[in-house]
Amino acid sequence: MRTGNVYIAGVGVHLPETVSATTAVDAGTYSAEEIERYGLTAVTVAGDVPAPEMALSAARQALERSGLPPAEIDTLLYVSVWHQGPEGWCPQSYLQRHLLGGDCLAAEIRQGCNGVFGALELAAARLESGEPGRGALIAAADNFGTPGVDRWRANPGFLLGDGGSALVLSNRAGFARLLSVGTRTVPELEELHRSGAPMFPPGATTGEQLDFGTRAARFFRSGDMPPDGGLRLLKAQGELIDACLEEAGLQTSDITRVAYMNTERAMTEERLLAPLGLTLEQSTWEFGRAVGHVSASDQVISFDHLLTTGGLRAGDRLLALGVGPGVGIGCAVIEVTETPRWVG
Repeated sequence: MRTGNVYIAGVGVHLPETVSATTAVDAGTYSAEEIERYGLTAVTVAGDVPAPEMALSAARQALERSGLPPAEIDTLLYVSVWHQGPEGWCPQSYLQRHLLGGDCLAAEIRQGCNGVFGALELAAARLESGEPGRGALIAAADNFGTPGVDRWRANPGFLLGDGGSALVLSNRAGFARLLSVGTRTVPELEELHRSGAPMFPPGATTGEQLDFGTRAARFFRSGDMPPDGGLRLLKAQGELIDACLEEAGLQTSDITRVAYMNTERAMTEERLLAPLGLTLEQSTWEFGRAVGHVSASDQVISFDHLLTTGGLRAGDRLLALGVGPGVGIGCAVIEVTETPRWVG
């Protein structure tokens, strides 16, 4: 989706303190061999801070940085992966009550760790078709510190971190432009993230612990995995990246930095960097390895990190890519047009 007048006016992040992977080794929940194999060194751990509180903190920072009045926000999209609070309750309404008020469209987006891209696509469409001077707020947050998941073992190659992030979009002005955004799905691989797990009753209601590694292993053993399943995923990813770059009027060589999921080094290099001909130094892997996979927030957190540390400057372009259950793929191309006023 080519976007013409969609700007990023504010970015917000809430990251709690990190816990070293060596601490988990001492506790017997991780191993030194895994640290060596995956290269992941720490995760952010929020304790008993609810995910919506982290989302609110990040959203408040993004809104303050944007300079937009709350009344200008007419779209609020809340991206979640893990449980947010009492069942049957809507976290987006919590942010609306405590930050925006009014009667804007508020909805929760559940696309797994790919959710921010879906939210970007929806918000951009509303901004493009709306009257000038409108804004959108996208917030995401998760706290994995519950009995239903082991942050060190839930998914090989990932360590699950806690935290929140937010973006404020505007069709009027901002420090960066969203040049293009898009999503793709490879539905033939839908079972990858649920194989062997009953759809009813939901595992969260029976005490079953989330274990993507075991589910994936079952899927590969079941014979239901298409023989070219991996190639289909890479093909869809490549087509999406090519489409987003073409819509942005750019080539791979025009990309300054790339933000991916905070995962192991091998996955980052093999699935993202090698096909694009980019280097590890152009990615945000070094930063993300000490933060953890903060569900749908990885790319926004990395974007904020690059801005505040000088990794992105006026005229630079960022390509952000994510993959989530479905299997869904999301991509966005962003151009920084000026130094954000909050960057010293």
